[in-house]
Amino acid sequence: MVPLALSACLTTAGGGQTGLQQPAPQANQPSARYSSHSPALSEKPDYPHGLPPAAPDNGGAQPPAKPQGQQGQIARKAARTDAAAPAYADCDEAKLGQLSGQALVRYVASVDGTCMNRLFQADSFSYRVVSPANMQLVAAEARQRATAWDGQNANGLWPLAVFLKAGYFLQYSHAKEVGDYGPAVDQPVMQVVEAMAANPALWNVKAIDSRGDRDAWFRERDARQSVAETLILADSVRKAEYALPLLNRFFGRYNAAAKDNWARFALHPMQTLLFNMHYQPEFALKVERGQLDGLVASLAGLTRAGQPAFADEQMFLNTLRETGRFMQYPRTAPQAESAVAQHLKGEKFGAAWAEAVYALKKLGKVPCERYGICQAEQELRASLFPNRWSFDNGKLVFETPLSLAEVEPLYYAMKQVQTQLFRVAGTKEAVANDPNEKLKMVIYGTKAAYQRFQGLLNELSTDNGGIYIEKDGTFYTFQREVPRESYLTLEELVRHEYVHYLSGRYIQPGMWGTSEFYRDDRRMPWYDEGFAEFMAWSTSRDGIKVRGHVVDVVAGGWPNSFLEPSRIMRSSYSDGWDFYSHSALWFYYLNQQQPGKIADILAALRADDVKRFDALVNSMGGDAALVSGFRQYVDQQVQAAKSGQLGNTSTEEGVDWVAKDKWQAGDASVVEAAMRRSLPVGCQVWADGETSALRRFECGGTLPLSASDNTRARQELDKLLDGALQNLVKNGGINNLMATNCSATDYDFKRKTAVLRCEGPLGPAGSAKPQPPQTGELNLAKLSYAGPARCLRGQFEGVGGVERYQLVQAPSWAALRCPIGVRSPIAAMPTSRAWPTR
Repeated sequence: MVPLALSACLTTAGGGQTGLQQPAPQANQPSARYSSHSPALSEKPDYPHGLPPAAPDNGGAQPPAKPQGQQGQIARKAARTDAAAPAYADCDEAKLGQLSGQALVRYVASVDGTCMNRLFQADSFSYRVVSPANMQLVAAEARQRATAWDGQNANGLWPLAVFLKAGYFLQYSHAKEVGDYGPAVDQPVMQVVEAMAANPALWNVKAIDSRGDRDAWFRERDARQSVAETLILADSVRKAEYALPLLNRFFGRYNAAAKDNWARFALHPMQTLLFNMHYQPEFALKVERGQLDGLVASLAGLTRAGQPAFADEQMFLNTLRETGRFMQYPRTAPQAESAVAQHLKGEKFGAAWAEAVYALKKLGKVPCERYGICQAEQELRASLFPNRWSFDNGKLVFETPLSLAEVEPLYYAMKQVQTQLFRVAGTKEAVANDPNEKLKMVIYGTKAAYQRFQGLLNELSTDNGGIYIEKDGTFYTFQREVPRESYLTLEELVRHEYVHYLSGRYIQPGMWGTSEFYRDDRRMPWYDEGFAEFMAWSTSRDGIKVRGHVVDVVAGGWPNSFLEPSRIMRSSYSDGWDFYSHSALWFYYLNQQQPGKIADILAALRADDVKRFDALVNSMGGDAALVSGFRQYVDQQVQAAKSGQLGNTSTEEGVDWVAKDKWQAGDASVVEAAMRRSLPVGCQVWADGETSALRRFECGGTLPLSASDNTRARQELDKLLDGALQNLVKNGGINNLMATNCSATDYDFKRKTAVLRCEGPLGPAGSAKPQPPQTGELNLAKLSYAGPARCLRGQFEGVGGVERYQLVQAPSWAALRCPIGVRSPIAAMPTSRAWPTR
């Protein structure tokens, strides 16, 4: 994964690195690989030298199941290896913090490379461990192991390299706490890189084929990571005097003969290093002086050789882009342009064609008429996104090759998320001056299309599962094969990302990452990602469910994997991805036990009150009872996950939705008549016509409230609404109610009321007829309203929860609140009448 992919979720406010500055070292992340998660950004990043190179697809993130008995012997024989998986020592944070000198070095070399990810956390523990003295000791050992590395057996190089990378990551942003590195550290670290680059095993030993063999998978991972993490250290050091000679030697040596050997995994680190060299002082001057002529000639040769010179298509496309970057300089532009332009002759709308168009137009600024590519983007976009599905009077638009039938479940899932968020937040009013009343969803048909064309069409990185640009009100993602391409389904991802959009519109003022909240890069990640993960499995009438994917992350290492809330609420994107799950579990627990605290957090965000937010976080983190209860709660969820009791998001046809011509009621009055059996509402058509692929109704009213605080109000009204909706699905008489969502917001504790809004689908206009009320039911079905339930608002007080309401007063002015010509139902009823709702 390139620097943007993870740091994209980090603010650029308050002294952070901006797009116009040199990118942070590649060491800004624990693991340089593709992520299934999707960052949110306030606006598109600026890339003065074009998009960075994309990471390779290194296969599955999990090893295959280990075959047993004869099957296992056959599998190992097929893989042509009898070698066992590497044996690592246990990951022990205490040892990492307590050991020193050679004892520390030996321990680091004995563990799995991921064990060193702890050092990416910016705290006093990590600062002490990655001291300049320790960096020198680790580098000296890593150099010896890089020289001896044979490409077949794990020798401890991987964790040593990650240790060094973590040191540079911390030193980059916390130099005062870590100490000065300078040449005393840079030189021995670059000696590690040079030792690996010169190692014959890198060039001559074929990479392990781990397909279908569990032990081989672990060996391949260790070897691949040893190469990648060692060579990316050159980008951590990032000094031209070290980097340019290394790059010249590497690309001068790489050719098709090495494509299946371990050198293939050195390509991305070297491409990343070269990309970042363009930001170095006097780089352009060096180019014009001819100091990079040999490097450019090697790149141009590889670009002309094309895909056959690479085992991974993405590495070829990256090389084409790196060659194209030299079109920015007069001396090298002709050679670079010639090598790049030849790929326009290939398949139109193919990967190489798109990369060539990007390089020529965006990097070389070549006149588009020269190659007839002036309309390339428009033609490609029309080919990729033939369908444009508009919903909710144009407020939600999908541009995609997916059919309406494929988009419908995503739409209904989003509606569930929206309504539950209104319930949790206690409001459905947008924050002041929010510009994003409309949301556009751009969904590519495949992951390959996303990776190949997103750069050309939108100049955005693709080392992610998608990306949301708040300023544009646009989310980009792709249809995917699960679990081969992602462990998240498209629906799960859309649900998560939609929470980011809703939070930006209804909870967080301003653009994402730009407010005072984001000046501390450990203040908001737990909320931003944990809240989105928590809200993802929202349902229409069964609350917010716990997702198995969330608990699985914690269950694997339980109970040692437990994190206390105080630590969860100080997470950072540099910690890796596990904090998404820890944070979601914290929200799940609060939602069950103290939903009012979530409402308080959201209220502080809406008020843009950093001090209040921090005080709430500190209070919750220091609440011993909450911490104890949280541990017990997580243990319960882990046990549920291990026993197979937890599922993941799914919006099922026939349960949550049906095709638009299958809804039984097409008239809002029919829906109103049905819903009045359980809820006091007035309904109307809300979305219809050319800008609404699905017809919709909305209903409004007022609910009675007996609670006196946010926690009890949420619990009381959730129970009321879920019970009412469950009852309506069973007894309402029309299937529209299965996709109806209701929220209660704007609690008025003085008047003891809450505002009710429901929304759901309508069939074709004129379908179905109102059903007469049953004996004892309130007959409001024949009334019409200019607005949703204005005649009812504020005049009911409840007794008895979901099942019954008591009309205790009919004010003399009630009829005057209704539109002219509409008689108030309240004024027409006896003041003592009680009415059942079922």
